[in-house]
Amino acid sequence: MKLFVLITGGRTGSGFLHSILDGHSEICLLPGEFFFDDFYEKVKNEKNLKRIAKVFLNENKYFFNSKLQKFDRLDQLGDNKNEFFKINFLKFQKNFIRIYKTKKKNKLNLLISIHLAYSAANNENLKNKKVILLHLHHIDRINKISDLNFKIFYTIRDPLANISTFFQNWSDFRGKIIDPWSQFYNVDRTINGINKMAKLNKQINVIKLEDIHKKNKVIINKICKICKIKNEKILFSSTFHKKKWWSDMATKKYLNGVNKNFKNIINLNLFFERDIYFLQKVLNSYISKFKYKKISCKSKIFLKILLPMKLELIILKDNLIRLNLMGISRSFIYYLKRVFLFINFKFTNSKLVRKL
Repeated sequence: MKLFVLITGGRTGSGFLHSILDGHSEICLLPGEFFFDDFYEKVKNEKNLKRIAKVFLNENKYFFNSKLQKFDRLDQLGDNKNEFFKINFLKFQKNFIRIYKTKKKNKLNLLISIHLAYSAANNENLKNKKVILLHLHHIDRINKISDLNFKIFYTIRDPLANISTFFQNWSDFRGKIIDPWSQFYNVDRTINGINKMAKLNKQINVIKLEDIHKKNKVIINKICKICKIKNEKILFSSTFHKKKWWSDMATKKYLNGVNKNFKNIINLNLFFERDIYFLQKVLNSYISKFKYKKISCKSKIFLKILLPMKLELIILKDNLIRLNLMGISRSFIYYLKRVFLFINFKFTNSKLVRKL
């Protein structure tokens, strides 16, 4: 079976892409993010297969009862937002033991067995399965499974939209301004995410959120070609367990699948003009490769790259008001890290990076 790993570049629609691939007869996937790297560390020396299955349950309870997953709204599936799904754990456990006990005990076979057992517990035909999709989500987790043979699906969107949406969505959802680390982490993966993955020497299939919406059929056809799977009707719906999905709670609105009129909303009030200028200058090759449009800005002298971004000042001010000494110190630390990133960044020219 071929392994594909799904990684997000921020608020870039990785969950949306996951929901589109849900329900395909030839794809084996779990109904959400699975941090296999952490899971493997906990069970790699465990001989008792029942205990391995139990660890999987304890780490991912909502896979077996979606009512437990409020954030991703898996408790509000279906046309009327009143459906959910359940999977019998004992059935999963029985299938996992049956499948894994016949295989050599290693990381890849454990990953395959978990996915096949889940599909079997969901009454899917395992004979049809050709692909495993692992939604690992975070870039930093991928190094821990780099010894496996896989290709990557990496979701992106307009960099300014990514940065502003991440700040707004998470600040609104948490009811407070995000912390300095979160802000830097998102800026870093927006700018440097593809570069980090290019070091793994794996094929990276970059998918724009904008294209999933506006060029939906083209993207679906390309995914099918890469995965060597059939183009099925289910791929044109956003579902989990074949029940309509409405996006996560950080989005606030209930989003109804593919939107041909999709348009990025960039809150320009969160940026100084110099922020936009230097972001676009640093990401010039990235913007050109993935065909994003630039916002017109006046040229700035290079030394202004040393000045803080508006979002960094907003976060610093919040920590000053709350007298959060740790937050204040981290504001300065991550400001310096971001400046260093801007000054030293050079976009990869790896031929393994391909735009769908």
